[in-house]
Amino acid sequence: MTSKLPLIRLSAINPLLLELNRRGVDTGPLLREHGLPTGIPVTEDLFVASDTVYEIVEQCGDLSRDKFFGFAVGSSLNLQNWPPIAGAMERATTVGELLTMFSINAGEHSTATRFFVSTEGERSTFGFERVKKPAFTPGQNDAFYMGFMLPLLRHSTRDQWDAASVLFTIAEPHCVPANNEAYRIAKGNRSGVKISFPSQWLFERFEKSNFKMRMSEAGSADIPRSLINSLRTALRPHLHEHDLTADKAAKICGHDRRWLSRELRERGTTLSKEIMALRAVKASQELVETDHPVARIAESVGFTDPTVFSRAFKNWTGQSPRDYRRTHKSPG
Repeated sequence: MTSKLPLIRLSAINPLLLELNRRGVDTGPLLREHGLPTGIPVTEDLFVASDTVYEIVEQCGDLSRDKFFGFAVGSSLNLQNWPPIAGAMERATTVGELLTMFSINAGEHSTATRFFVSTEGERSTFGFERVKKPAFTPGQNDAFYMGFMLPLLRHSTRDQWDAASVLFTIAEPHCVPANNEAYRIAKGNRSGVKISFPSQWLFERFEKSNFKMRMSEAGSADIPRSLINSLRTALRPHLHEHDLTADKAAKICGHDRRWLSRELRERGTTLSKEIMALRAVKASQELVETDHPVARIAESVGFTDPTVFSRAFKNWTGQSPRDYRRTHKSPG
């Protein structure tokens, strides 16, 4: 396709339309409003202006009366059968190759977005930029992309997956439900979606059979078997302790501090980083899920001074505690 117009293959929104139908919502009026065929699923040979597709996705969220609709649909995608992923899976030998091949394949379905994988030192970013920004905030659109980008990265990195090392940047964080993992979400703009993670993950071997198995087992609870997951499980009940030093953390975990520090360094982290990451997650969740004052939340994660906590929280998320609560907490 050589057109410079930002176009998207309309069949990309089939999952949203089909889910609306499953919920008993008639999508015919919506499609007719935009002068489009009403048959579902939409044919693959129809390309539509990006503005129209973005608007339809937002309207799908409105029709569903579910503010998490885009994320829910994106999370439920069968990535193994989705063309951009399926093609990449067949040839990729590393996680980096998988993401790069996906970025290339995605270009066959849209000239409105440019997927990319970039590296800057110890951090890499996978995401996309919109050729033309919509005039409105694409909350459901971004949530949909995050919905499938999250399991794509989680299941392809296998045992290296570390949610606390992941940062999503999307237009409207409140379109994503609160999570029980440690990944963070920052408020971005209308330009696109980004997911930042450790660069070393790009070199992890990609195993198609393992990826498929993990996808089929998605949602099952995992016993904390790895060192890092076990450490986090042990430390969570102690996050309120302001004197939770590395020495005390090692003692809680039942290991010699020197040995534990060496093992964590080999995995690209430290005791201090893990404690801070856990505190960031707990504070973020409390800000969204409760009405507790910031000072009380600061105490719950080991800070005796709310001002020091606020500075630390802004370093973690790019937002002050009050701004984070305002942009993430559901109204009412």
